[in-house]
Amino acid sequence: MFLARISRGRTIRQFVAGVIVVPSAVSLLWFSIFGGVAIRDQQNGNNPYGSGDAEQITFNVLKDLPWAGVTAVIVMILVAIFFVAGADVSSIVMGTLSQRGSVHPSRWIVIFWGAVTGAVAAIMLVIGGDKALQGIQNITFIGALPFTIVLIVLCVALAKDLRDDPMMRRQRKGEEVLEGAVVTGVREHQGDFELATRPAGNGNGDDEDASKRPGIRKS
Repeated sequence: MFLARISRGRTIRQFVAGVIVVPSAVSLLWFSIFGGVAIRDQQNGNNPYGSGDAEQITFNVLKDLPWAGVTAVIVMILVAIFFVAGADVSSIVMGTLSQRGSVHPSRWIVIFWGAVTGAVAAIMLVIGGDKALQGIQNITFIGALPFTIVLIVLCVALAKDLRDDPMMRRQRKGEEVLEGAVVTGVREHQGDFELATRPAGNGNGDDEDASKRPGIRKS
């Protein structure tokens, strides 16, 4: 919903490129660089990064690269921006749904949902202890399964809606008319013809001279 709002006025091609292609390319570049460094060092250094959590291993990899202090700060800033932006977007979407699809939900509704989301995460971290993040990840995976089914149904609905779009209908109709005109010209004039267009009739029954009406004409 949030992506649809900020993408208003964009074409479907631009939307797909901005939402799927660009993030996928950045992720591929990210994992190729850091994953390749980790794999290389694992092969050459016999597990130089230890066997701790993923976060600890990530910073151990950064220590093996140039400007380790700068890159570590940048990574933390990017992670913070990711979580803050994700929480903000989720609060806005839930506020929109709470007010029956309002484009501009009340600020207090958005703040309420943001506080509830943060409180749930904090409670899970306190109760879960060292395994809290793993529990949150498991819940995320479980919740993503039905949402994936919803996304598939949405994709099917979007494809059907695009087929019935007036622009697509005009394009298909134009192709059919052009194909029919070419077939008629080849059949009646043995390929020696030209295609032209003319304005629609005025409906009063007037019949202009055939030589003045554009259409399929023998060249």
